[in-house]
Amino acid sequence: METIKATVVQDKEKHFINIEDKEHPIRIPMSEDKPNDVKSAFNRLIARIKKGVFQIELTEVGEDLFYQVANEYITQLNREIQEVHGEMEQYGLVPTD
Repeated sequence: METIKATVVQDKEKHFINIEDKEHPIRIPMSEDKPNDVKSAFNRLIARIKKGVFQIELTEVGEDLFYQVANEYITQLNREIQEVHGEMEQYGLVPTD
């Protein structure tokens, strides 16, 4: 299983989770309500699942609230990635491992 790195970044007063995908870096906003950006990020993750199952790993875990939230967010994303990949296998949308 491939591991993709993620970091928490701050751009001015905004915080994001950056997921390092080779083709299209994925950026999830954490400090503002942008449902379309989150939806776009999830769509890219689903497209990435078609290439094979993977997990996301936060490269640094700090002590502040944003790192703690990002760590929990990524833990949940990894669960969802596994579930979606399994469902896609059942429906023949991805090759079986």
